[in-house]
Amino acid sequence: MKVFGRIVVVVLVVVVFVVGFGGATLAFDITQPSVAGSNTQVRFVVVSGDTTNSVAARLAKDGLIRNDVLFRLWARYRHLDTGIEPGVYFLTPNMTMDQIIHRLQNGIPDQIVVTVPDPLRLTQYPGYITGLNNFDATAFLKTAKTAVLPDGTQLWKKYWFVEPPQTNVAYALEGYLYPDTYDFNASATTTTVIQTMLFTLMEQICPSPTGAPDQYIYTLALCKAHAITINGVNLFTAAEKAYFTTNDTQALYDTLIVASLASREILHYSDAAGVATVYHNRYLDWVARQNGATEPGQTAGFMGSDPSAEYARDTDNPPGPNGKWWAPLADSGSKIDLGNPYNTEAPPSGSSATGNPGLPPGPIAAPVLPEITAAAAPMDESKFPNFYLYSDNCGNIHYYPDLNSFSAAIPSLNNVTCSK
Repeated sequence: MKVFGRIVVVVLVVVVFVVGFGGATLAFDITQPSVAGSNTQVRFVVVSGDTTNSVAARLAKDGLIRNDVLFRLWARYRHLDTGIEPGVYFLTPNMTMDQIIHRLQNGIPDQIVVTVPDPLRLTQYPGYITGLNNFDATAFLKTAKTAVLPDGTQLWKKYWFVEPPQTNVAYALEGYLYPDTYDFNASATTTTVIQTMLFTLMEQICPSPTGAPDQYIYTLALCKAHAITINGVNLFTAAEKAYFTTNDTQALYDTLIVASLASREILHYSDAAGVATVYHNRYLDWVARQNGATEPGQTAGFMGSDPSAEYARDTDNPPGPNGKWWAPLADSGSKIDLGNPYNTEAPPSGSSATGNPGLPPGPIAAPVLPEITAAAAPMDESKFPNFYLYSDNCGNIHYYPDLNSFSAAIPSLNNVTCSK
């Protein structure tokens, strides 16, 4: 590094000889604050894999340094390449290059960026929640399963929008913890993480005004009064109609279940409406049977969701440390444990098993807003009378009104060629 230090000095000497005293003054000046006296905080994010070059370019773009070339030379001299720590830093334009380099090298970012992608089941979340000193994966999963915080708080009693743990539910908070990118303080606890994700779900549904986060989520009346609309209809009003209930907490829960089934089927959010409606049409079959219908309907009330069978399989036998969640079914989902209530596949013809018609006990994954709105306000069955869907190897969804048309189409769909 002594050699590299001499190189930096040589560079500055060359500046003097090439551009004279004015150039040397400039070389000195650009090591000073970008804007002296400016205390405006700038949110600066360092991600894993960032280099001195990428950091310098963004610092210059954000107005935090005057010259990215000299910053790169000086940063390398100060070992920034080997000491930078990912996270969120709040920097100001009145900081010198040395101060910025020291801040990034210090290894204590103001916040840690955590990104939880969709659509995952809660057992996958801890693998994405890293860098938080007080986050306990075991405590997280225990709360996810029971909806009871580490301090004993029962979340369904604290927050009106959390449904009490249902009979046979695997994880009571499945579907409630919204997948997103979060900025957490490094000291954030397990409870903070869970509550933040819960609140983020509700912020999607009843967004608060600017500058007043979470203002509308604490009471049902406020949330419902400020809920988003779907084609001009309040989300809760739409969900009540779709799931035959006046209990808004139950309507939201059923919406999350159907949204989660759809989330595991699609590659594009634009397909959420069609897929959610297929599952809702099957749900209507089940409702009709509950109300005394003697005809089996198109699906006899079974959701017939392959992802639900995957969820059942992985709940019964969780993958090991190197295993894979959501592995494709090796055979029909009806051959997975039909005793697991999450498996919504119909029993094989001639089987004595009764299976699990209707909705599973809870969501199977965490849906995002396009899927939630699609499930809350599915298309009218008379306008979209499809009960079967097939995702080809290009990720395109095809819809069919009955089993015969669905079965007839499968051979050709298995040979679809994807365009680049």
